[in-house]
Amino acid sequence: MASQILSTFDAALKIDYLPVIREQLNNTNLLTSKIQRNERDVSGKRWQLTAHTKRNSGVGAGTETGLPTAGYQTCTNPYGTVKYNRGRISVSGPTIEASKDDKGAMARALESEIKGVTADLKKDVNYQLFNDGTGCRGIVSVDPVTGTTLTLGNTTTRYISDGMLIDILAPEGEETTSGTDLTVNTVDNSTELTLSAAINADVAVGDWVTRANATNDTTGSSFVCYEMMGLKGIIDDGTYVLTLHNITRSSAPYWDCSTSSTDSNSGTLRDITWDLIQAQITAVEANGGKTNLIISDHSIRDAYAALVVSDKRFVNTMKLDGGFTALEYNGLPWVADGDCPANTVFFVDTDHLELMQMSDWSWMDRDGAVLSRVSGEDAYEAVLYWYADLATDKPRAHSFLRDVQ
Repeated sequence: MASQILSTFDAALKIDYLPVIREQLNNTNLLTSKIQRNERDVSGKRWQLTAHTKRNSGVGAGTETGLPTAGYQTCTNPYGTVKYNRGRISVSGPTIEASKDDKGAMARALESEIKGVTADLKKDVNYQLFNDGTGCRGIVSVDPVTGTTLTLGNTTTRYISDGMLIDILAPEGEETTSGTDLTVNTVDNSTELTLSAAINADVAVGDWVTRANATNDTTGSSFVCYEMMGLKGIIDDGTYVLTLHNITRSSAPYWDCSTSSTDSNSGTLRDITWDLIQAQITAVEANGGKTNLIISDHSIRDAYAALVVSDKRFVNTMKLDGGFTALEYNGLPWVADGDCPANTVFFVDTDHLELMQMSDWSWMDRDGAVLSRVSGEDAYEAVLYWYADLATDKPRAHSFLRDVQ
């Protein structure tokens, strides 16, 4: 009888819930709904694109019979490996047993777990798509000594939640760990959180806070982060990411995003203005790109709205596919996302962003069943997975505006 119930659970997970989960994960996050997916250029664990870097020099005016010296197009191949994101649910044996004669009980048990894991996956994937591939969710700004209160700079507790397991690491490259699998008891405010146990005395100002096990940052090994690359690293000039998709930016200037003399202000905040906004769009156009989406967090979006009102202009809104609402800037949609870095605006050409994926979200079932016995427990588990990464074939199709409020 138990196997029959398990097969019913398996069928429900595949037939009833997987399409809903895919819809939630692919279409109700701004970036995942706007960026094209590419499985064609993913082989094994590796993805690879072709980026055009130089024009043919064999063109131009000349004498009556003279021909230009033949040239050729130059391309490069940015590449990387997909990142592994997973969500794991567990259903107890008694719950399964109680569902033998009550399909509604089965549905309620599954629905509760699936709603929770889907919401958590959406949040985590969305955070990754806005970050720089380092996994850093906050930086310690006050030495906690051995207390339980951790203070972070720049209101970055918004990337951390109650109950989250975190690691505290020395900054990238120092290869030391100050604490692993620490439980966040409460997020107290925009800069402080309380851990459930005393903090390691080795924790110091400048240390990184990451999701537990998101990196391999241990003594004697090179730093590796297992999270996807995001806009903060792609739309960058080397400030955050020196090597993007295995191309070193310092030796390949074309691999920086488009920049202008006003795109940042050395960390000092300034009010957003029409000139600052337009300068970044112009920088993209000068490099052959075409901005079709502007993204910021809600406070910067609201600052833009206030700018429009103060200039005695009408605030136009736009309805986008997926139910998203945007403000309009010269015909371009300006949307807000809570995971966008603070005091930052991204100017994006979505034609030059791709989600490189091995496949769409799926349940692990290579042993023939979605639900598998949890060793040593009266419970069964299922794992949802997505192997993908965010990539660009033309960083200069995008630009940023930093240090604005």
